[in-house]
Amino acid sequence: MRKVFFTISFAVLIAIGGISAVAQCNPATESPIKCSYYNEGYQDGTLDAQNNRTSDYRRYKDKYERKYENNYSQGYSAGYTTIRQNGGYGSGEARWTRPQRVSYDSGYNQGDKDRRNGGQNRSQERTAMQYDPELGRYYQQGYFDAFYNRDRQYDVQLGGNQNYPPQYPPNNGGWNGNGGTTGTATWNGRVDDRVNIVLRGNTISVEDVGGTGVQTAYQNVNGSLPRRATTVTAQRRGGRGNVSVIQQPDRSNNFTAIIQISDPKGGADNYKVDISWVGNGQSNVEEPYQSGSVTWRGRVDQKANIIIYGADVQTEDVSGTGISGVDFRVTGSLARRPGTINVRKRNGRGTVTVLQNPSRENDYTAIVQVFDPNGGADNYEVEITW
Repeated sequence: MRKVFFTISFAVLIAIGGISAVAQCNPATESPIKCSYYNEGYQDGTLDAQNNRTSDYRRYKDKYERKYENNYSQGYSAGYTTIRQNGGYGSGEARWTRPQRVSYDSGYNQGDKDRRNGGQNRSQERTAMQYDPELGRYYQQGYFDAFYNRDRQYDVQLGGNQNYPPQYPPNNGGWNGNGGTTGTATWNGRVDDRVNIVLRGNTISVEDVGGTGVQTAYQNVNGSLPRRATTVTAQRRGGRGNVSVIQQPDRSNNFTAIIQISDPKGGADNYKVDISWVGNGQSNVEEPYQSGSVTWRGRVDQKANIIIYGADVQTEDVSGTGISGVDFRVTGSLARRPGTINVRKRNGRGTVTVLQNPSRENDYTAIVQVFDPNGGADNYEVEITW
């Protein structure tokens, strides 16, 4: 294995529960090979801390030889703790305690469940009242992150909202699990020639079709474009050219809407575009059966969920220990009708099980869980069919 040598220009002593970790390998007292392993561990520990991953140098066991494990682990610990003492990103926020993290995870799991089931009950408020006010804030943050389909985020400073019990999320355009029946979006920017505004789910982006440059001044999505038949409209509020919807969302385009701005005159102009959508009332219509499959590969430590909706596949790190090397191939599409999926493990030492089959109650979503009980991560290949 080729090692990279580098020097850290300053030394830092970090106290960890009475143990001091030196954030620099001294080449005057250690051999070059030992310092290389220490420095590589330091770099990996720094990256893990910045990415809010748990501290575990053993996930990189393929990077070091057994006789240099101690050097690598010391470097990893020093790098990880240096970043954590500075809040991960220099924010000064201390690392969350275990009860805070558990409360956040509980809220996140419930928020994810409510989002997929339409968010019509107030389980977040009822459950949060079981916590004391301080831990209830972490439960609330986790719930809202999941409910609005955001990634888990640990060790961040919570907002100053001390209201308790927390209120149910405000109206966001008819949210119903995989998108609202109605919703709006706004885009402001400077356009020369042609630009496409691309809307999918709760994300908005622009494509410079004319290649003459585009500048985004402001963009916002209120709600989420649903994964079902929907009619999107667009209205020009500013700008001299034309605005038109050139693609309505459907299964063939992975439920993506495209709005095009055409500026025919020379030079650029400032545009404001308001976008809205209304569901076509077909959310409960069952589709004809379609056979299909997903081949999923990835490196898992403890638990990971593979979530399938239509032709969309997402991976959730349930245990928060990190997932890497995720890749998948989809054939066909999971129909909007009750059904049964089958799963087969092609590679990996743990177990693979179906947690959830598609049904009307879960908006026809399938979930497969990979469970790796041993220490460290392992490579998995999973075949899912329906």
